[in-house]
Amino acid sequence: MAMSASGEAMALGLALSQYVASERFSSAREDSGKELERLRNQAADLGQAVDKLLSALPSDADIDSSSLGRHVYWISRRLKESTPRECAHDPIDIVRNDIPGVLKQFDIWYASRSVLDDELSIRLLPHITSGQLNAAVREAWPIFKTRLVERFEISSAIDGYKLVVAIFCPDGATGGLLPDKEREGYLNLFKGLYALSRNPLSHNDIYPNPAEAEAALLLISTTLTKIEKLPTEELPSKEGSRVTS
Repeated sequence: MAMSASGEAMALGLALSQYVASERFSSAREDSGKELERLRNQAADLGQAVDKLLSALPSDADIDSSSLGRHVYWISRRLKESTPRECAHDPIDIVRNDIPGVLKQFDIWYASRSVLDDELSIRLLPHITSGQLNAAVREAWPIFKTRLVERFEISSAIDGYKLVVAIFCPDGATGGLLPDKEREGYLNLFKGLYALSRNPLSHNDIYPNPAEAEAALLLISTTLTKIEKLPTEELPSKEGSRVTS
């Protein structure tokens, strides 16, 4: 939605610049009124895109969008007054300052409520912000493996299905640390995630479905957070948690 609003603002900004640049000739042109009407329609499209963006923001985030709303208002008003020169810079301010400002406030709010693993979030943030979800998912799985291997002193040679079993099977690393139903749930969940998320991206050059990628990253992160909070001083000494092959 932010990209859509920015796109509408950039398109309107370009159209305004072109109109203003040729304004000294427009009074003698029959199409001047038509061009102004097109600008007003573009401004309406921008207003709708901004409304969608703002309506999607959480009500408890207390995000200050007054500058964005003010610029949209004055663009509409100046175009109704047929004075486009007076609002020619407003779309630029929207793209450069207003929308990034709204997104920055949202990021701060989201981070304050996030239960995600801090280290994982920091490592993946560059990939996520640049839209490289495939890279984010690919990097998340080795981090997941390394963290749990170190946490439970499991052989680093183990991966995939065997790693999940070594951690979540009844005589595995989390046996006795997690309730049986919860441990079994993790066992089945990560068997499926390895098959559906990790393996396809590891062996193929594909772009994941954004919703599926987000779900996988959330599950990996919340699992790391919970598993690493488990007690360490009373870890059971079980062969399954020390699998070496």
